[in-house]
Amino acid sequence: MRPSVAEARRRLRPSARTFDQKILPWLLLAPALLVVFGLVVYPVGRTVWLSFRSAGLPYLASGQSRFVGLDNYRHLLTDAHLREVFLTTGVFGVACVAATMAAGLAVALLLDQPFRGRGLLGVLVLLPWAVPRVAAGVVWRWMFDDQYGLVNWTLSHLGHDFTGFSWFNDRIPAFVAVGVVVVWQSFPFVALSLLAGLQSIPPDVKEAARMDGAGPGQMLRHVILPMLKPLLLTLVVVSTIWDFKIFDQVYVMTGGGPYRSTELAAVTVWREAFARLHLGSAAALAVALFAVLLVMTLAYGRLAREEFAPR
Repeated sequence: MRPSVAEARRRLRPSARTFDQKILPWLLLAPALLVVFGLVVYPVGRTVWLSFRSAGLPYLASGQSRFVGLDNYRHLLTDAHLREVFLTTGVFGVACVAATMAAGLAVALLLDQPFRGRGLLGVLVLLPWAVPRVAAGVVWRWMFDDQYGLVNWTLSHLGHDFTGFSWFNDRIPAFVAVGVVVVWQSFPFVALSLLAGLQSIPPDVKEAARMDGAGPGQMLRHVILPMLKPLLLTLVVVSTIWDFKIFDQVYVMTGGGPYRSTELAAVTVWREAFARLHLGSAAALAVALFAVLLVMTLAYGRLAREEFAPR
């Protein structure tokens, strides 16, 4: 006697459920996992492997390298220039993150106000973020030129004598010029993200604060910033990762000069790997930079959990 259709389905149901619950999800994830492995896991693993080896020109020619243990990492700690590079990267990164967050918050507060032309201003604010970093570096390098640059011309017409002033012959002015470009390209993302956060605040909350006599400063300090804390913390993490691994603008505008005084960690990694062909020490420097960013991100995450945990 042939089994009925319902009985056949009942017999097949356990195996079908097993396939759906255990195998099918992995099959659906397989393409994405392959991409992540090829673009993230393997390069990071290869970099960590190279950081423990002496890999120079022979490695590029024949693939041969020699295991040196922690020598590359000891070199990071004993080399005075590399220590200075890390310190410079930290100071420059913190300054850029602070300036980016301040500029982004100011522009977001401006765009949150109703006025004519707000939509056009929002489009103009977004444009710097869409410009490629290399192109932005080339344009701003010309704008900071000491002979015919727009920056010196504008400052001179505002009453400050910047005629013939060279921004790239000294360390501090060069960092100021690069920092302007970095903040100019970074703040649009922060501004639009904070604008979305501002528009998600219930109007009743703002109206209640106004009825209680809160002014603009009190409104910002006691209402807006506390409600934007989770978003602000996330943006600080993202900006930190971006600004601590800056390469394009520094390489295009200063090349690390004058006399390697504006070298940041990413530029030094490039110089060690492709100019000096010290792949092992370059890999160790890249791993150290990755470790610093990972520790900072985990610290931000722990701070966020403690700040916003239910009490």
